[in-house]
Amino acid sequence: MVTYSNADTDKVQILAENRKKVCVYLWINNENGNKYVGSSVNLSVRMYTYYSLRSLAKSNRPIDRALLKYGFSKFSLYILEYCTSENVLEREQYYLDLIKPEYNIVEKAGSTLGYKHTDESLTKMRNFVLSDEVKKRKASATANASAANRIAIIVENIKTNEVTEYVSMTEASKVLGVHRNAVSQAVLNNRLIKKTYRVTKK
Repeated sequence: MVTYSNADTDKVQILAENRKKVCVYLWINNENGNKYVGSSVNLSVRMYTYYSLRSLAKSNRPIDRALLKYGFSKFSLYILEYCTSENVLEREQYYLDLIKPEYNIVEKAGSTLGYKHTDESLTKMRNFVLSDEVKKRKASATANASAANRIAIIVENIKTNEVTEYVSMTEASKVLGVHRNAVSQAVLNNRLIKKTYRVTKK
């Protein structure tokens, strides 16, 4: 087995050492451990396709989307086995069955050129794309919630005229002994908290 631990910094070496090489290869995402098994009768040519950002951007294959999302520096490339053109698909199938890689949509070894995806493989692809989008939306929603939570709050005690500033609604709610939503509603509706505290945004 040949290992290239960083597909970004090892790019020149990968292309130079695998010209016209027939092999079965393995991508591993070092961030989450997900894998992809593939084969080629000329790995350097196949790698040029992987290293084409334009090609990746047009593709819906999970491995291509992952390479684009995480970057090549987050991936390792392994040459599982150098083969002949006669047995490369057989060996690819062996590793597909052995490793059961997460990024592979088609479970049968061979070129996907002209391949008509089964309902199952299309569902897998859709689910992968959707899960990726769901993660992005959740991350965005969390970021927005965090930003809203960091709104600086000014609390005025109308009985003593004491004014205190807090970095967020959460901090103010803890000091005042109320739920964060109570602080939020007090700001929105200009209500007093505990008939004593006037709360406003900074």
